[in-house]
Amino acid sequence: MSVIDAQILAPKAALSGLYREPGDLKHLQKIDPDKVVAFVRALNHCPEKSLKGKKLVAAIGTGGTISMKVESDIRVPDLDFEGVFSRTDPHLKDTFEVLGLDAFKLDSPQMDYSHIHDLAIAMSYVWAHVKVPFLGFLVLHGTDTMAHSAAALSLMMGQGLPFSVVYTGGQKSIQEPMSDAGINFRNALFTLEALHAADMAEVVIVMGEYAMLGTSAVKIDDTLVNAFSAPLHKYVTSFSALEYPVRLAEWLKPRRKTAFLPSIWTGDFSHTLIVHSNLGLNPEVVSRQVSDPDIRAVLLFSYGAGTAYDGVVDAIVEAAKEKGIPVFVISPVNAEYKIAYESAKKMVKKDIIPLYMTLPSALAKIEIGLRLHEGDVSALARFMTESYVGEIPREDSRFNPKLER
Repeated sequence: MSVIDAQILAPKAALSGLYREPGDLKHLQKIDPDKVVAFVRALNHCPEKSLKGKKLVAAIGTGGTISMKVESDIRVPDLDFEGVFSRTDPHLKDTFEVLGLDAFKLDSPQMDYSHIHDLAIAMSYVWAHVKVPFLGFLVLHGTDTMAHSAAALSLMMGQGLPFSVVYTGGQKSIQEPMSDAGINFRNALFTLEALHAADMAEVVIVMGEYAMLGTSAVKIDDTLVNAFSAPLHKYVTSFSALEYPVRLAEWLKPRRKTAFLPSIWTGDFSHTLIVHSNLGLNPEVVSRQVSDPDIRAVLLFSYGAGTAYDGVVDAIVEAAKEKGIPVFVISPVNAEYKIAYESAKKMVKKDIIPLYMTLPSALAKIEIGLRLHEGDVSALARFMTESYVGEIPREDSRFNPKLER
């Protein structure tokens, strides 16, 4: 396997690196490479003249509730992509030619980072080898890990992403009588169409009334159609006005005209220990967890005011310094980290690095940062506190709860 060798910080084991050839199908672990090659062949067999004005979309199915059936009161994976698409609004076929690749057939909580690596590799290959115009990628995904998947994919693909990816799914299967899946599918296609028309390249989640950046999303409900919120960012669009073509937010920028250089890391699991501030949390237990050789960074969830128990903070800092690993702190209420209490002031003095992004984005970005800047905590801190693909809101994209989005 062709990877960038990571530096070894004793006594830790070597950290896996980044794929040098992100579109090389030999790196796939979960997706059948032959299916990707066949998918490209099928897309290339749709020349523009044969589409008769319809717009080509490359769709990837991963499973999730949208594709499930109910057996003995339990939802289990069932439909492939074509089975889902055949149950959507038939009028969509008048506007779109949607070809599907069935990558996985999973309940999304069973995914790890290797599944997202495969999505990134497959998309990179498709983009490099498809010779006909297409709008971008539509990903059908379970909602439980959709925000994590979309954030990780966006960060892996990097600043030179040349196409858009729209994630969608359903709170209920498309086979159920009352399901949000069909409307989500429709809105996802219309959003992908609008992004392409505006020459934008973003990874976006479409669920319920809203579209939002993948790096901005968190799941907030398991039954309502508005399953996700963007607590730090404004929405990309709202579908409540029933506007067509979809009107995108003015703060979105056209795609960057830079080289497409994905940072797809190897390895299935995170190297970050998440420490949630809870009353009674034992500092000695936390210290032992930080000392685990697989841990390369610590992410402390403070209390809502940016505070934490001093004993836990001291235990984390001491164990982290012994290993030479970074410590970050993030607000559990999705707010910018503010130093308004002595506890927060102490943390910053101890070189704990405040982050201003969602948890899914922070976890994925740390994985990239550890590989790009391993052994250089200062460089890693700069990388983590500067916006990379929009995960840190700008002044014009920041959500202000006192104003409308």
